[in-house]
Amino acid sequence: MLRISDESYERVQNAIEDISYCCVTEDDYNEWEDIAASSIEGFIDSLNDEQLAMTCAAFREYIIDIEDSDLNLAMGIKTALARALREMLDYIGDVSDDEDDEYDEEESAVALVAAIKKELEIMENMEIGE
Repeated sequence: MLRISDESYERVQNAIEDISYCCVTEDDYNEWEDIAASSIEGFIDSLNDEQLAMTCAAFREYIIDIEDSDLNLAMGIKTALARALREMLDYIGDVSDDEDDEYDEEESAVALVAAIKKELEIMENMEIGE
């Protein structure tokens, strides 16, 4: 089982706080999840593969914890996180493969892409509100 770091929980809480400042989460989540995705992306875009996995796990815990009390918020966060992961994957795919890149950077990019794909699959298959 993955141990989630305190920093990952803190990132999630900061993202949720940021989302509550810029979104009216009482509205239908389809109306604000795109803004929430941008907010989430700001908290996860500089993470390495291990940090990303822990932070996504912390987001999943948060979603599960609030599902019964606020399904709309849970669905919005789930949808926003999946969107943020897809956008990160699109961005990384656009990065050119220069021959001057160091091997370590390329290796870490490959690991990050694999982590993003794995977390995206988990998020897309996560069932809430059932």
